Amino acid sequence: MKSLFINAETNAGEKLNLNGFNLNVYGTLQAFSGSAPGIPSGSWNSQNWIGNSAASTITFKGTSRTIIQKNTWSGFTTQSRYSVIFDPGEGSTLTIEEPFKAVKFIVRSGILFQKSDDSVVPNFCSTLSFNTETTFYPSGPFGDFIIEPNGTLITECNQNIIARSISGSVSANLFDLQPGGELILSGTSPQIEAANLELNGKVTFRKNSGSQNFISKSFPGSAVPVTFHDLEIQGSQDVILPATLFLRGNMTQSGSGQFIANNTHLTLEESHNQDIAGFSLSPQDLTVNKSGGKVILEDNLFVIRNLTMEDGVLNFQDNTLTINSSNAGLLNYQSGSWENLASFTYANAPTVFTATNGTFPFGDRYQGGIRKVQLLGTNSGGNLTVNYTEYSGADYAPDFNDTDGTPILYRLFSYFDFSGLNPSSTPLDLKISADKLIVDEPEDLRLVGTGYATPGSHIESTDEVNLWAIRNLTFDDLPGRNFTVGSTTTLSILPITWLSVSAKPENNFVQIQWLIAAEKDIEKFEIYSSENPLDTLVKIGELPSLGNSDVPVSYSYKDETLRSFSPIYYQIKSVDISGHINWSNTVRLENSHEAINNQFSIFPSPHLSGKIHLTLPEGLNPQNAQISIFTSQGRLVSSFSYNEFLLLEKLEHTNPGFYVIIISTPKITAQIKWIKL
Repeated sequence: MKSLFINAETNAGEKLNLNGFNLNVYGTLQAFSGSAPGIPSGSWNSQNWIGNSAASTITFKGTSRTIIQKNTWSGFTTQSRYSVIFDPGEGSTLTIEEPFKAVKFIVRSGILFQKSDDSVVPNFCSTLSFNTETTFYPSGPFGDFIIEPNGTLITECNQNIIARSISGSVSANLFDLQPGGELILSGTSPQIEAANLELNGKVTFRKNSGSQNFISKSFPGSAVPVTFHDLEIQGSQDVILPATLFLRGNMTQSGSGQFIANNTHLTLEESHNQDIAGFSLSPQDLTVNKSGGKVILEDNLFVIRNLTMEDGVLNFQDNTLTINSSNAGLLNYQSGSWENLASFTYANAPTVFTATNGTFPFGDRYQGGIRKVQLLGTNSGGNLTVNYTEYSGADYAPDFNDTDGTPILYRLFSYFDFSGLNPSSTPLDLKISADKLIVDEPEDLRLVGTGYATPGSHIESTDEVNLWAIRNLTFDDLPGRNFTVGSTTTLSILPITWLSVSAKPENNFVQIQWLIAAEKDIEKFEIYSSENPLDTLVKIGELPSLGNSDVPVSYSYKDETLRSFSPIYYQIKSVDISGHINWSNTVRLENSHEAINNQFSIFPSPHLSGKIHLTLPEGLNPQNAQISIFTSQGRLVSSFSYNEFLLLEKLEHTNPGFYVIIISTPKITAQIKWIKL
């Protein structure tokens, strides 16, 4: 129908029993008194105006209009046993100017505009309330208000946006803002009276005069919302955030108003990316607890007191981080990293640095991994600033010795510098991690300068997890110097880390699987195979990349090509967006009667000069073995029947580089990586 008119006179009795059906209304819903068409009336009526169950529905459809006009309806009817659906479609707005009562409200599409009458004091809200029959429905909080993914509620109201009973201060049961739905608040002090709030959509503050408070409540049975998905300011007013706030989505300032968070403990959580856009975030306390995804900051981050890194990534996009300007907080580092951070300032730094308050996890944008910096020691305080200057690659010929005379054969081009601490000659242990670099032994690592030895003495590390380069020096040794990861051997930097590659026979195919530690800018993976490791590998397929990831990623490919019973060799090639390639180890699929023993070594590695030593796998018969030497890019350098003298001679005269050496017989194949300086 177009419009529905209900007689509002006393004792008029039940008006419309929908009996579980739906009625589409394309016009208005109005009450009247007197003979039809009568005069508009919002009289109170205790009878069941519309019924008789939650399955009985009125759906408002059609174009933008006022569906309940002022003085034409009443929210005082206690017996409203029906549900209301607002579904005008995208771009249309339905306006209500009087209170409305039902057992359920659903904003399915378009906009529901809830008006506030500002001509009276206090202002009068067209409250959305729920049936109060306690003999027919349970007592206490009751009634669900749902904003579905394509729906929006705009409210001008302050008090009683929704409730079960205004006069009795009884809360609604549920306010459910679903993902993709939006709640727009333009009142000064918006209050939602509901026992349960699920705010998984977007909450927008849109007031352009005076000030605006955050969402609150006044009924004793109502809940105070503390967990939100997306928050946005579109108006010119500032919004004061509550003392505790959990954010699972984006926070945006598109208007001139600001989020005031100087008394707020903000927790950023969930496993997807979150954008902090349009402003510099300044919470009192900040906790980052994300199992995946990143927090992407469009501006600087100022944490007035405590920053707690439980897990996750903060991507600063070359902005800065400042913490503890109040001199009442600390850094609490447990896990996670800071990517693309231009500068870190630890205001009022603690006088005792520990692994918890003195670990600064800088992400390495070029080499990958986390370049953690750790200060351990007692100092004189001050405002510590740590700058991380990043360059791609490493210096493989630094040409200087450490203070103990040990030659330094490698250092990263990226480096850290420190300033701002008060003068102090007390001891300091400074650590920088070599995460995602190829490290033969952690004791090879050194903390060095950019072309020179740093003050202090080297401390050998055995930590195979963090891979620390450690220096014992004093706090006075920090200013004016650069510090970076170095090594007494030649390390390597790989854009991808192959954790495992396997090939297993299934019913009618071979299941090839590979696991990589992380992934950055990879375009695709190509799968190659051969029945003889000396033959040219043949491409048998490819898979697209699953995208960048900071966690291990698994891939699987089925080789359904019919094969003989001879061994089959597989190798995976990654290709990044710039065309650079990286090969995995070669894996061998063999029958159940064969085995591979990989006791194959060539040392020293890296080799600079002197005699080269060789150890062959057990059970390998060198009389029918074949040697193949490949570059790290998979280019064949040399292939010949095994001869120890010939092999050692070729290795001694190879050009400096990274090589893969394969020795194979009809029954055994083994390979190793070898570095020539």
